[in-house]
Amino acid sequence: MCGIAGLVAQRRDETFGVAVEKMAAALIHRGPDSGGVQQIGPCLLANRRLAIVDLSERGMQPMSNEDGNVWITYNGECYNAPELREPLLARGHHFRSTTDTEIILHLYEEFGEGCVEKLRGMFAFAIWDERAKKLLLARDRMGIKPLYFAAIPQGIVFASEVKALLASGLVPARIQSEGIRAFLQLGHIPPPWTPIQNVQPLAPGEVAVWQHGKLRRKAYWHLPEGSRSFRGSEDSIAGELREILLDACRVQLMSDVPIALFLSGGVDSAAIGALMRRVGAKDIRALTVGFEEEEYDESAESAKTAGMLGIPHTVIRLPARQMAAWLDNAVWAMDQPTVDGLNSYWICRAAASAGFKVALSGQGGDELFGGYESLKWFDRFDTAANWLRFAPRWSGRALLDHDAFPFCWRKLSYLFGADDPFVASQLAVKVLFLERNTRDLLTDVFAAPAGPSEAAAHLAAWSERINGRSLKEKLAFMDIHTHLEPRLLRDADAMSMAHSIELRPIFLDHMIVDYVMSLPADLRLNNKKLLFDATRELMPDGLYAELVARPKRTFTFPFRRWLGGELRDDIQDTFEAERIRRAGIFQPEAVAALWHRYQREPAAVGWSRLWAVYVLQRWCETMKVTA
Repeated sequence: MCGIAGLVAQRRDETFGVAVEKMAAALIHRGPDSGGVQQIGPCLLANRRLAIVDLSERGMQPMSNEDGNVWITYNGECYNAPELREPLLARGHHFRSTTDTEIILHLYEEFGEGCVEKLRGMFAFAIWDERAKKLLLARDRMGIKPLYFAAIPQGIVFASEVKALLASGLVPARIQSEGIRAFLQLGHIPPPWTPIQNVQPLAPGEVAVWQHGKLRRKAYWHLPEGSRSFRGSEDSIAGELREILLDACRVQLMSDVPIALFLSGGVDSAAIGALMRRVGAKDIRALTVGFEEEEYDESAESAKTAGMLGIPHTVIRLPARQMAAWLDNAVWAMDQPTVDGLNSYWICRAAASAGFKVALSGQGGDELFGGYESLKWFDRFDTAANWLRFAPRWSGRALLDHDAFPFCWRKLSYLFGADDPFVASQLAVKVLFLERNTRDLLTDVFAAPAGPSEAAAHLAAWSERINGRSLKEKLAFMDIHTHLEPRLLRDADAMSMAHSIELRPIFLDHMIVDYVMSLPADLRLNNKKLLFDATRELMPDGLYAELVARPKRTFTFPFRRWLGGELRDDIQDTFEAERIRRAGIFQPEAVAALWHRYQREPAAVGWSRLWAVYVLQRWCETMKVTA
């Protein structure tokens, strides 16, 4: 696992070398073990290495083939590297290390851009082919590992993180209005936007090729969107899935360092623990974040799960005063503003403090197996939007969009006169600030012009791909593309790598995703029954019944209490009028009004809205961005 960066241009510039060195230095948290910068013709590649497999100097990057005419900088884990190695040896390739980096290098020599289709794992990499004067950028199918790029005169610059691109000095630190508005609407910034002008993410399952001054992009994988017909019984399907899950766990144990398991009180991490135990995992320790607030604390449940699984367990207590002391670092770790991610920040910080470099997580379990309880709200709102689609839009705003109402009520105005009731239901559930609220909060430089909001455009673009499908299938598709990929996975990577931790989301092995997403929606999206059925026989006596009986919890922090308690003074300082005015993002009067109302009526505002404004202000200050 690493941080990668580089650039290529048709003309050479003596400042490019310094720029790439600065990007590498900005990524040292992603790879504290070693680093290097290599210039090959018009291309510069940089790498910061977190050594997981083959800890020797043979694994240092950037790495070349034997002839020195193909070079790679690579971030990730290729779990099928051992099985790819033998055919490559048979074709005459020679290896100087046991790294998966070298496997990909030789796969490229054999299959060119098609090498990505043979990889099983999480990855982002850049390959420079000196023979063809060609740069290949690639990202894994689910987008677990990030890769960003920006145009420069006659070329492109790329890196694992936005802040590395800013460190280069080649990308101006100017805020992208669309990205900022999307953040206030959704609590994260979905592609194609980022918070910085001219910076874009490579999409999950996509490659990009720069050659002769031009960039072309191509998708090599898509999330399965159609159900196969299955003749077998539910038991036989659960059995097939169990074997696929066991195989994914077996290959993801690839590591020359100890592994931690992030354990909550729920089924996803318990299932991973049971699977790992069955495949013979050793030297694994379970970690859980515990809170002083009992209603948020899962430490007792997780301790019981760990005890039944026979896995050593550690609870990391997180007092609010400790979290407040590390907020500056947490905002820096975000890389992009997000209302999520602090849970990942703290559990990864604890894992790093305990000496771990690799951790396993249950991310993706809710999206693949129907674990979200919000389904009932989407169902209600979709039905209401269909009933109200012929009502004029102004009637919804006239009835509901008043400052006297709580924000959650005002969002129901989307259901009136909706062109697409499904998109309207998505907006009614997901949006933080309505368009009018966003305009009121932002300065004129960033306020939106007339037309659909960024949130509406983003959700509508994904919705168009699944017209005619059942509501369950549409929701599952949207959960992955508009929540899991752009928010949960992005946040998890940023927060884990801020602490030099490689986080492996077991369920997002593409072999699991391909199989599960091709199942009928009613079978796979049933409150995780399929996951329970697939792992039940692997559970120790009593654990299955224990998990079924436990109420569903969402791993979140007690923000509502913290914002009015331990974080109150910091928020008050951050929202000081002159400080807000200096940053140039928000209208000081609008921020003050929001803060005062939150103090009077926290439930009417909602902690996530106040937190979003706070995070964006602090992020802009930390990154020193300009309007």
